[in-house]
Amino acid sequence: MRHASIAAAIAAVTFLVAACASSDEAAGWTYAPPPTEVAASGAPSGEPSAVPSGEPSAVPSAPASAPASAPASAAPASAPASASAGEKVTVTAQGIQFEQADLTVPAGAPFTLEFVNNDAQVPHDIQIRDQSGAALFTTDTFPGVETRSFDAPALTAGPYQFVCTIHPNMIIDVAAQ
Repeated sequence: MRHASIAAAIAAVTFLVAACASSDEAAGWTYAPPPTEVAASGAPSGEPSAVPSGEPSAVPSAPASAPASAPASAAPASAPASASAGEKVTVTAQGIQFEQADLTVPAGAPFTLEFVNNDAQVPHDIQIRDQSGAALFTTDTFPGVETRSFDAPALTAGPYQFVCTIHPNMIIDVAAQ
């Protein structure tokens, strides 16, 4: 009977070790599915990007940037920020929370949103929401530790919130003025 108990214990430990030592690439602690490929139009394409062939494309490229009069988009911001975006506003995520409780951003002018994700292997993003909760702009989702900059749209004067869509408890009250 004693040998059967030992054999059962060894089998249970072996099973647990095998389950924990999975070779799955997604092993680790995460809250989000893998990122979706984004087409040049800014909409998810569902298809992987083609490998460049060196030949000209029959499809014209999308413009490098939208005109200043273009409406704000809730689509992911895949282009890095440029010098033309104006003032830089920095937001830092650490310990699955934003370090800032409130922020002021310039009203009526686009700005560079520098997002510092200091949470190793934890994905975050920032969504700008108006008073009604409508999404005006969403950054890319990316795991830390990494810093990325995004061109945020001009906001009219008033209250807003920056929210991490993966961790909805991460909120910054924002005043555009």
